[in-house]
Amino acid sequence: MTGPLSTRQVVLLVARREFVSQVRSRSFVIGLVVTLVLFGGLFLLGAYIGSQSDSKTLGVTSQTASLQPMLEQSAKAQGIDLTIRTVDDEAGRQQVDSGDLDALFTGEAGGYELLGLDAVDSRLQSLVGSAVEQQTLTTALTGAGIDPAQLRAQSQVSVDTLEPEDPESGQKLALAFVGVILLFFSLSGYGQLVATGVVEEKQSRVVELLLATIQPWQLLAGKIVGLGAVGLLQLVILSAISAVGATAAGLLTVPTAAAGMFVMVVVWYLLGFFLFASLYAAVGSTVSRQEELSSVVAPMIFVLLIPFILTLNLLPNDPRNGLAAVLSFIPFFSQTVMPARYALGVASLQEVLVAALLAVIAIVVVVRLAGRVYRNSVLRTGARVSLREALSPRP
Repeated sequence: MTGPLSTRQVVLLVARREFVSQVRSRSFVIGLVVTLVLFGGLFLLGAYIGSQSDSKTLGVTSQTASLQPMLEQSAKAQGIDLTIRTVDDEAGRQQVDSGDLDALFTGEAGGYELLGLDAVDSRLQSLVGSAVEQQTLTTALTGAGIDPAQLRAQSQVSVDTLEPEDPESGQKLALAFVGVILLFFSLSGYGQLVATGVVEEKQSRVVELLLATIQPWQLLAGKIVGLGAVGLLQLVILSAISAVGATAAGLLTVPTAAAGMFVMVVVWYLLGFFLFASLYAAVGSTVSRQEELSSVVAPMIFVLLIPFILTLNLLPNDPRNGLAAVLSFIPFFSQTVMPARYALGVASLQEVLVAALLAVIAIVVVVRLAGRVYRNSVLRTGARVSLREALSPRP
């Protein structure tokens, strides 16, 4: 006759049940495929939009053809891939109408016209305006007996940095973006799954049978560990496929940076998941129906969404942003911001360790509170359990 199971065995047994049931489900495979297709589609869409926004076709007439060298020089300075076609005025207007030209540059000095279909791209306007201004200034200087080339040479400003420019900064930024996106979808998706599972067990009364033999915190711990392992498995698969695909396409040439970012993603996924999954389980236990779940988990979705949006908006143009630096140490924000700062090379390993330690402390506090809420709420059906009742000490 075997003795009672230890706490560790109980938690692992529950975790195994959650892990196996999720991995064997059709939804896991479908979700994995859909995520890969979604990521691939976003990558192709981004590449297409980027190529379209950087490539412009401009028509010039015989009157404005003399400005072509200035237009090409201005386009190069602004990083725009500009194609210039010489056309007559009528044919150019027809090509703008049919979409063959982005705009037509026509007219003469003092009466230039930049013609578009329904709008003219602002960068194209700036490019043409800069070329016209430069041509006008050159003509005026030449008429006054001043050499424009000599004047430009005297007004050049060199750009330098205290530290050498990182040639891999573009790839590091891409790695940071990919890592942040993977973390956001993994934490939000599997955190929601924890809450859904808690409500399903409560609604079907299965939880009453389970808690007749094990403690509430053991069930909660097993559920979080099991579903966390499922999310980690999906994260590893997605990361591996993304790395292989990017390497094969020649987009990834810094495997050490990719490996470092992968480690960061895994570590911060685990820290973030235990932090958020505990809360998801706790708030899920306060309601008895799936219809009520969305209203109680909405605040946590925003807590995940805010650092995600801030990271994508602040760090690309300003990796050393002060607000991002502060948020990278604050639990509930650090799981998104710190890995991105590390990938960009602006956060040291010591800073990562400090942020991780703070996250662990937050996990200890949150798990204790979540465990109390879960214990007080999971067996109560009917009306939603109030926060005061959920946090009350054991009677």
